[in-house]
Amino acid sequence: ATWSVSGAVREGLTRAGFQVQKATGFAEKREMLTGQFRGQAPAAASLPAERRALVIGAGLAGTGIAERLASRGWSIRILEAQSAIAQGASGNLAGAFRPLPSKDDNPLSRITRAGFLYGLRHINALQARGKPLLWDGCGVLHLARNAQQETRQQQVVDALQWPQDFMDWVSAAEATKIAGHTAAFGGWWFPTAGWIQPASLCEANLDSATITLSTDIRVERIARVGNQWAVYDADGNLIDEAPTLILANAAEAKRLAAAEWLPLQAVRGQVSHLPIAQLAPLPVVVCGQGYITPGIGGHAALGASFVADDFDLALREAEHQENLDKLDQMLPGYNHAIDPSQMDGRTSFRPVSIDRLPMVGAMPRSADDTCYKLSTLSREDGLWLITGFGARGLVWSSLSSELLASRICNEPLPLERSLVDAMDPARFVLSPPKHSARAEG
Repeated sequence: ATWSVSGAVREGLTRAGFQVQKATGFAEKREMLTGQFRGQAPAAASLPAERRALVIGAGLAGTGIAERLASRGWSIRILEAQSAIAQGASGNLAGAFRPLPSKDDNPLSRITRAGFLYGLRHINALQARGKPLLWDGCGVLHLARNAQQETRQQQVVDALQWPQDFMDWVSAAEATKIAGHTAAFGGWWFPTAGWIQPASLCEANLDSATITLSTDIRVERIARVGNQWAVYDADGNLIDEAPTLILANAAEAKRLAAAEWLPLQAVRGQVSHLPIAQLAPLPVVVCGQGYITPGIGGHAALGASFVADDFDLALREAEHQENLDKLDQMLPGYNHAIDPSQMDGRTSFRPVSIDRLPMVGAMPRSADDTCYKLSTLSREDGLWLITGFGARGLVWSSLSSELLASRICNEPLPLERSLVDAMDPARFVLSPPKHSARAEG
């Protein structure tokens, strides 16, 4: 039943298989709409007979989905190729945790907003259970690069009309007061946003009796054997098997899934570590072209470079200088002429999709582009993917994990269908030319 009796609502419900009729309304409504579903219900997805899964990768994606499935009573084993968790981009000193609005409220903005709000609830839930977590909701200033962008940012705030305690626009003078240092321009102010140390979130996610972590195990090959997914090492030895296998190993997921068609690449990012003894105190996160956090363990995190098709993990003075230049554009003079040749930092590879949205869902059986509906596309039984976070792992990982757990368990989804479809890895099977054209443009 619904209070609306408009023609568009009646037509949409009829197309969806409902038989509708008007009825006497309620309260002050003269009429309302009632109906019954007379169409063909979609086939219910089969649930795994055994609630046991293997997860490959122990970063934000892998520990996130492990925690969400464990909360549903699943038994999880995580296989990590490195000697410890969070050795990829999830191992950075700290990262900004904030939404990313747009005037047209596009899918990227909607997913980021939903991820931020869900992420806050996830953090609070972990802390309520006594899980150690290093983070601070100190607020985030997202400063404009120039006067033109400053005007556009103000227009976004005026158009969206969101609550001020979620997002507001502040002038350069107001931004200067918040940051405690001269801001070049005004920008967005997110008072409930902040920074998170990714490894601490991974640790908190793993604190469950039904999650087992196995490190120093590199999976070389996967195969479906009967109703199980088997994983093998480089010598062909069986490591383990389970009815559900989740690939959460960043860009390496493409290799294991034998999905060369998947437009997923590893992008180099270098974060610079600034000694806080040489800096004025910074009470909030400031970002724009780059970002800088308050001091954490004696250093502020400043980042990050973005270099595609470069697989060298060595620190580079030129990229330290690039990060410092971005900082000087946001907060002129703040770095006090720090020598980039003397700076420490960290380099990692971030998994980035061609349309900059995450990949969360069941793996399609092939890259056959003759199917035009995600709902009817053939999928690999029990093989799931969660990756493509790029530089937004902190804001996307918790929601993406809840979404994937909901899909695996055939539960109601935590996002609207349009956003679920926008994150489905099979979107590239349906229309690869469209996505390629968007990326080139």
